Amino acid sequence: MAGVITPPNAPTKITSFTSSGSFVPDPLAKSTTVALFGAGGGGGSGARQAASSATSGGGGGGGGGFAFGSFTPAMLGSGSITVTVGVGGAGGAAQTADGTAGLAGSPGGTTSFDSFIKALPGGGGAGGGLAINAGGGGGAGSVAAGGTGAGATVGAGGSFGGIAGGGSAANLNFGCGSGGGNGISGAVGQIGGPSYSGGPGGGAGGGISAANAETTGAGGSNCDRTGRATANNGVGGTVGGGAGQPGTLNNLPYDCAGGGGGGGGSSVAGAGGIGGAGARGGGGGGGGSSQNGNNSGAGGAGGDGFCVVIEYF
Repeated sequence: MAGVITPPNAPTKITSFTSSGSFVPDPLAKSTTVALFGAGGGGGSGARQAASSATSGGGGGGGGGFAFGSFTPAMLGSGSITVTVGVGGAGGAAQTADGTAGLAGSPGGTTSFDSFIKALPGGGGAGGGLAINAGGGGGAGSVAAGGTGAGATVGAGGSFGGIAGGGSAANLNFGCGSGGGNGISGAVGQIGGPSYSGGPGGGAGGGISAANAETTGAGGSNCDRTGRATANNGVGGTVGGGAGQPGTLNNLPYDCAGGGGGGGGSSVAGAGGIGGAGARGGGGGGGGSSQNGNNSGAGGAGGDGFCVVIEYF
C-alpha cells in the first residue's frame, strides 16, 4: 500500500510504502530523498522438555538496517521505479514434540528502491535449547544482512556496522541493526539490543530452571537516538506463559526504526508464551519454553520494512 501526503504550504510531497509497489517521479520535483528500512528477523520458538530439566526460551530476532539517499531528476528518470518492501521474518513455530529444542526464526527481507539503494534485513533468533542457550539473531550491516542464530551460537552482525546477537550491546553505527537477545538456559533471557537508526533487537523468551522455576520473557528494545540498553518497547511476557508484547513505532522522524518485540514467558503447567512481533524493522521476540505435554511458545515475526520518498519542489 502506498500513501501520499502533501503538507500544506510546504514544497514537498511524501510517499510512503508499507508493502511493495511502484513509484513514478513527479516531473516538477527538483530533488528526491529516499529512506528505507530492511525487515527484522523472526524470534525463535521456545524449547519443550521434561520436568526438572533446564531449557532456554527462543532467541530474539535481529534488527534490519536503514539506508538513505538523495537523487536528482536526471538520476531517477521519468519512468516507473519498482519499490520492494521486505517482509519481516517469520517466527519459529511452536514446538509440539516432547524433549525437543525450539525452531529458529527466519531472516527478514531486503527493502529496495529499484537498483538505486537498498536496506538489508536482520537475522532470525535460534530456537530455545535443552540445557543450552539460544543465540539471538544478528543485526543488519550496511553491506550484509544479519545472520541467524543456531543453537547457542549467535547470529553474526552484518558487515560494516551490524551487531551480533547477544542482546544489550547498543548499536550506534548509523543505518545498522542491533542483535536479538540470547535465550538463557534456566533463566530470564537477554533484552534486545537498542539502536541509533536501524532496527533494534527482539527480546528472548523465558527459560525454565532444573528446579522447575518459570521466568519472564525479556523486553524488546528501542531505536531512541541514544543507544540506551533499555527494554522500553515490546514488554516481555509474564511467568506462566504470558505473551510478549509487540514493538511499537517511535514518535521520531522517518529515519528511525520501530521497536523490537518482547519475548514470551515460560510455563511449567501450560503452553509457553508467544513472542511479540517487531515494528518497522525491529526484531521479533523469542517464544517461552514449556514442559512436556504442552507446546512451547512460537517466536514473534520481525517487523516489515518501510520506504519513504520525499520530493522537493
